[in-house]
Amino acid sequence: MPADDHPFDALDKQLQMELLSVSPLTKAVLAFLSHFPLKWPFNKVVEMLKARLVAGSSERIGLMLETCMAEVRKHETKIKELSQGKPTEEVKAREEVSTDLLLDAARKAENTRARERVKRIGLILANAVLEPKRADADEAEEMMRVAMELSDRDIEYLRELIRIEGSVLDTQDHVPRYDAHQRWEQGFWGTRINPEVDSVFSKLESYGLVARIPPPNNLNILADYQNRYVLLKKGLRFAAVTSQGAAR
Repeated sequence: MPADDHPFDALDKQLQMELLSVSPLTKAVLAFLSHFPLKWPFNKVVEMLKARLVAGSSERIGLMLETCMAEVRKHETKIKELSQGKPTEEVKAREEVSTDLLLDAARKAENTRARERVKRIGLILANAVLEPKRADADEAEEMMRVAMELSDRDIEYLRELIRIEGSVLDTQDHVPRYDAHQRWEQGFWGTRINPEVDSVFSKLESYGLVARIPPPNNLNILADYQNRYVLLKKGLRFAAVTSQGAAR
């Protein structure tokens, strides 16, 4: 990053000259970012925004960026390590990926109504930038798309499943069917048949975060059985990248 810790002074003057050619969304993003002394790669990202953002603006973009920057600022040392002592090609590649992800996050935030969902998009962006290796743009974009769709209630159910099954995935690549079936009853939903449980977990399953457990082989076909679900690694990953302080 240049010695000038406040690159937006010069950028602001340049924008005054280019005001008519800058899209509304660009103005919204740059106006909000101008309040922060940005670190790499976001200082580089801003330099490319003017020519690449589509029209449209929303205060939700500001909320997403504020959430992202708050998380990134917790990891000043890591940001320096990612931007220093690396080959020029690697640094530029990370900058380009960060730019693409920021633009995608801005668009998704603009089209997302609920504030908590917008915040989760910001956390996904922050965690992608803070990855030791170059961020997997496809994964981050998919996680942002899922974040647009899941409600706070959906997240509550997912985190409860992680509480009772997540530790198994620390040492294994999947939760064995029997373990998942037994642990399921420890959730706050218990064993009672509740249509909301099926509704929420069917939604989570549609995004590949959980999977339904086949019923026991000895189950009477006439029995009224509560469907049970098993946590998948993608679900654990989604919860991690949408949690504050999860970056490492």
